[in-house]
Amino acid sequence: MKENSKIRSLVLLGLLTAVVALFSLTPIGSIPIGPLSITLNIIPIAIAAIALGPIGGLIMGTVFGLFSFMQCFGIGVLSGMGAATLEISPVLTFVQRVIPRALDGLLVGLIFSSLSKINSKKALSIISGIVSGIVLIGLFLSVLLLICHDENGKYKMSEGMYKFMTSGLPVALTLTGIFALGFAAMFWFVRKKDFSKIQQSCGIAGFSAAILNTIFFMGALVLLFNHTATGLDNKYAITVNNGVISEVKDSSGNNVAFTNGGKAVAIGNDIVFYVKEDISDIPATVSSAAVKFKLSSDKLKGATFAGTDQINGNSFTFKNPNAHFSNLADGKYTLKVYKKFNYIDKLRSGKSILLFIITAVGINALFEMVISTIFTALICTALFKAKLIKTPDNLKE
Repeated sequence: MKENSKIRSLVLLGLLTAVVALFSLTPIGSIPIGPLSITLNIIPIAIAAIALGPIGGLIMGTVFGLFSFMQCFGIGVLSGMGAATLEISPVLTFVQRVIPRALDGLLVGLIFSSLSKINSKKALSIISGIVSGIVLIGLFLSVLLLICHDENGKYKMSEGMYKFMTSGLPVALTLTGIFALGFAAMFWFVRKKDFSKIQQSCGIAGFSAAILNTIFFMGALVLLFNHTATGLDNKYAITVNNGVISEVKDSSGNNVAFTNGGKAVAIGNDIVFYVKEDISDIPATVSSAAVKFKLSSDKLKGATFAGTDQINGNSFTFKNPNAHFSNLADGKYTLKVYKKFNYIDKLRSGKSILLFIITAVGINALFEMVISTIFTALICTALFKAKLIKTPDNLKE
C-alpha cells in the first residue's frame, strides 16, 4: 500500500513538473505586464502542497524557482527583470528566484495541513471572508491609484488624493469598511453555496500560494538588490578597422562621437577608450561613476591592456577608466559599463515606492490571487473526489 502511495506521489510530481516546464518554456504560463509577469506556475505549487504536503510543495516550489532562473537567460519566456538582475549578480539572482518559491511551497503545505485540522465549516468560512476582504482592499487601492497619474505615467497623486491617502483615521475607516464588505460578501456566498470544507481549504491554500509568492519574491528583490547593487548601466558596440575606431554605438543604437583619427572615444565622464601603441599623453577621466568595465569579442585574444596585461580570452574585465588597449584586431567589440545604483528606484522610474508596489506589483498579484484561488480549488477538489489523492480526515464530509 505504501509502495503504491509512493508511486502515485512520484507520478503526480512528474506531471506537475511537466506542467511547470510547459508554463515556463512557452507563453502559456506567463502574462507579461511591464517588468513583471502574471504567472500560473503557483497553481502547480499549491496542488503539490495540498496533495503531497509541505515536502511536496517544497520540491515543486524549487522546480518552479529553477525554471524561473532559467528564464533570466532567455530559456523559455524571457524575464526582463531577471535579465536585469542577472547582469548585477548571477548568485543573488539564483537566490532571489529559487528560495522564495521553495519557501512558498513549504508554507502552503503547512497552511493546508493546519486547515485540515479545523473541524468547523463556519471557521473556514470566516477565513475565506478574511481572504476576500484583503483582495478587495488591494483592488480598491490599485484602481484608485491607477486612475490618478499624470501624462508621463509617474503616478503622482492629486492634492485631494494625497490628503485622503495621508488622512489617517478617514482612510483607515474607509479601508475597514471595504474589508468588512468583502468579508461579509464572501462569508455569505460560501455559506449560501454550501461549499465543502475541502473546497474552502483548497481555495485558501491557492490564495496563500499567490500572496506568499508575491511577498517573498518582491521582498527578496528589495533585500538583495536595493541600494547595494552593481548593475549594467550601458552597453556599447565598438568597431575597429585598420587598427583605429571606425564606429561606436550605445545600447539604443545611437552614435557616440570619437576622435577624427579614431584613436580614442570618451564615453561621458565614465571612460576614455584608447586604441594606440603609444601610452604617453593619455589624459585622465574625471567624475567617473562607473565601478567596472568589461570588453568582449572573439577578436580580443592577444590584445594588451595598459601596455602590460596580455589578454588571453574573449573577455576582459577592468576598473581603470583610462582604458588603453593596443594590438586590437579589426572587428566588433562590446564594452559594458557597470555602475552602482538603486535597482528598485530604477525599476519604478520615478514612481513613489507605495504607488509602484500597488500599481506594478499589486495588479499582477491580484490577478494571481484570484486565478490561483479558483483553479486550485477546482482542480484539487476534483482530485479528492476522484480519490486520486487522500482526503485529510477532518475535511471529509
